Amino acid sequence: MSITYAMATVLQQNPMDIAGLERLASELLPLYAGVDNLQLAPAGVVRKVFPATAHQGPVGHDLLNDPHSKDEAELALATRDLHIAVPAQLRQGRPGFVGRYPLFLTDKQGRQSFWGFVSAVVLLDTVKSFGQFDRLKQQGLAYHLWRAHPMTGEPQTLLRSSEPLTKATMTASIGVPREPWQLTVSPIEPDSLFSSTRLAAWLMVVLAAAAAGALTRSMLMRPVELAQMVRRRTRALESANLSLEWQATHDSLTGLGNRAMLEHELNRSIEHMRHAKGRLAVLLLDLDDFKSINDSLGHRAGDTMLQAVAQSLGRCVRSADAVYRLGGDEFVVVLNQLGEASLAGSIARKILAEVAQPRLILEQEIQLTTSIGVVIYPQDAEDAESLLSLADVAMYRAKKNGRNQMAFFSPALDHAAQTRLQLADQLREAIRTEAFELHYQVKVDIASGQAMGAEALLRWRHPVQGLIPPAEFIPLAEETGLIVAIGEWALQTACMAAESWHRCLGTPLSIAVNLSAKQFQDAALLEKVRTALLHSGLPAHRLELEITESMMMHKPDEAAATMRALRQLGVHLAIDDFGTGYSSLGYLSRFPIQCLKIDRSFVQNVPDSETDSTIARSIVSLGKSLGLTVVAEGVETQSQLDFLRQHGCHIAQGYLLGRPLEAARFIEQLRQQEAALG
Repeated sequence: MSITYAMATVLQQNPMDIAGLERLASELLPLYAGVDNLQLAPAGVVRKVFPATAHQGPVGHDLLNDPHSKDEAELALATRDLHIAVPAQLRQGRPGFVGRYPLFLTDKQGRQSFWGFVSAVVLLDTVKSFGQFDRLKQQGLAYHLWRAHPMTGEPQTLLRSSEPLTKATMTASIGVPREPWQLTVSPIEPDSLFSSTRLAAWLMVVLAAAAAGALTRSMLMRPVELAQMVRRRTRALESANLSLEWQATHDSLTGLGNRAMLEHELNRSIEHMRHAKGRLAVLLLDLDDFKSINDSLGHRAGDTMLQAVAQSLGRCVRSADAVYRLGGDEFVVVLNQLGEASLAGSIARKILAEVAQPRLILEQEIQLTTSIGVVIYPQDAEDAESLLSLADVAMYRAKKNGRNQMAFFSPALDHAAQTRLQLADQLREAIRTEAFELHYQVKVDIASGQAMGAEALLRWRHPVQGLIPPAEFIPLAEETGLIVAIGEWALQTACMAAESWHRCLGTPLSIAVNLSAKQFQDAALLEKVRTALLHSGLPAHRLELEITESMMMHKPDEAAATMRALRQLGVHLAIDDFGTGYSSLGYLSRFPIQCLKIDRSFVQNVPDSETDSTIARSIVSLGKSLGLTVVAEGVETQSQLDFLRQHGCHIAQGYLLGRPLEAARFIEQLRQQEAALG
């Protein structure tokens, strides 16, 4: 089974060189007599079987999802070492053993990621022949080759004679990777004169003979193997340099050229077009809502989709063109020797249609779209950096136009991009001068009418434009990462405000603060929350952090750990806009949450809309059955409030109960409400 180590070593150097691996397999297999075939399973799915003449039945076999192979494949993955699985029947229809070696690749930052499995298949008949088991029968011995099952610990038969074992038995261990196998023998005739001592001697003779045979073969083959190893080593050193060069210029997942190669080749193409007085086009593609695939189906599905998109792009372009992956879900297509500019539009539309084709990924049909920005050399720009920058501007316009669109660059777009850059600079200045403020919207207990707390809502007071609503600057703050600093300020300010209300009014109100995706992923989040509570004096149970469903489903294990840490501080956690995302009972039970917030889109049409009324009732019922507090957002009419009261919703907020107000006006509103309640 050590053949798997040799294949894995070469794969680590260049996982995309399938042709080279096939050549290596053809060299190795004759040296490892008995190995029926080698299999490569990137991401756990068998894609290649060597030699090509071998039975191709295993191709497409998902080792990590097939119940017959899943447990032992996961065991190999967990131990990160060779594991010999013993299926009753191989996919080629014959019994045998499979040695699986899990391969991990290391990136430039030293992080390891699972590539897949390298497997070697040995047929049961081959093991029987190599082990010379027929000699046991000739010596009057029955045999049973077995192991302890790695999951259950129960004895599992690997090979046995047609004659049953008798009472006089002797067992010896045979060392194999991970766990030993056991060989038990006994005389076939129960009244045989075999003694235990004699039986042990026979067993040792048989095992020694087999070992001697293997050793003799090894010694005879060693000079041949050494000579071949030297030749392979020389070739490996030569290919290693080529491999390093390939890795430096190519994307390991898709095999496409990377950013470094794009910049080099694009500059060469520009120089060529300058002398030929020709044109070329640069198409920048960004997949629409690609993150949802990773969040809902996992990164294996995302990687498979990226590989499929790369293949689609290759089918859309001409032989003179080139396709690159910049990283993430961004691709670039360079259309050389363009001729008419209209051709760029034709190819872009062809790409839109090709990418939008439904695909079967991990047994689920997925349809994905892309947005494309198009620039033309030399009319839009004359250097590589400017072309890529303007293509990015055009791509964002395509996304704003509704996605699954293409957009050519224009001077008007350039103006929009400049405006966007200016706004980002103004946001940075706003952070420095603390030009943000919080407005507070009251949250009311529906049964009693008593104010229970408030939600803090961020506003930006621009020196020229006045009060800017969050919808106009939060997306840009998220994109630039400035939201982390803004969010930290909002958290500290909200905590201090809530504690000041307690001192001023004597009422212990809670405060709800929205967390952005980047805040939630911030490694320092826990410390920032702890500091905000400490500096304000606000008890942790009166702080509620609102998190969206998509934030939890992005790396759910890490999200669950973050939420548990926040709960240990005593902070309450709420799911914001519930019903608009995953809405899965699975995550409701998995994550430590205390509150569901019904999205305003389901509240605004109750009780008139039967559909929205049913959804609202269902969310209230679900929350109550799980012991969660249910809050309804966007309550604007008395009939909506009556409906929510009738069905047992706990808390409401909306214009009917109070608009978002500055801190001083909010305190006055609370006083008036207390006076009205009497």
